[in-house]
Amino acid sequence: MMRKLILTAVVATGTAVGLTNTPATASAQPPLPGRHEPHGPGFPDQHDYAVLVRHHGHWDRYRVFDDRDDAQRAMWRLERQGRDARIEVVHRHR
Repeated sequence: MMRKLILTAVVATGTAVGLTNTPATASAQPPLPGRHEPHGPGFPDQHDYAVLVRHHGHWDRYRVFDDRDDAQRAMWRLERQGRDARIEVVHRHR
């Protein structure tokens, strides 16, 4: 009985302390280079990565990514599903 009472008190105190230590407001920070400008503003050589999937003897565009790592993960996922996939670099013209 006494063990249950002590355990309940410890859990209640820990919960109350945990709830009061959470921040009440969000902190605003400057944005990092986003998906549309992966290397920062004004980077001269920008390109996208298109993931292509072979479908009935021809290549269909599956999806276009701004980041090569995202495109590589999508290609690996498609290959694990048994599909033939590849990445093609698409240059952006400004």
